[in-house]
Amino acid sequence: MKNLSKEEFEVYCLFIAANADFNITRQELIEMGAGTNPELFIKVYNGFEADSDLQRVETIEECKKLYIKDELDRQDLFDKMKKVFFADGKFQAAEQSIFTMLRKLI
Repeated sequence: MKNLSKEEFEVYCLFIAANADFNITRQELIEMGAGTNPELFIKVYNGFEADSDLQRVETIEECKKLYIKDELDRQDLFDKMKKVFFADGKFQAAEQSIFTMLRKLI
């Protein structure tokens, strides 16, 4: 997905967090969608689903240059992702691995 706004980028990262165990749960969707415009949410979901893993990494690398200006921006994004990781009450090994990868990438 290209040319994301800051909000789209954040939702995109939340989809990566939710999909870390290859199963996006209802609880995760509720956590992600809270306060998000439904049209934006669907647009980002469709783009996320269309992207390969490599394209997802490239999208994160591209957008972090635009939207992650300091540690506060970074921490804010990770706080949102943590809520999604724990939304289903589990933090499985696959999710931990993706979380570690995202910490290095962002």
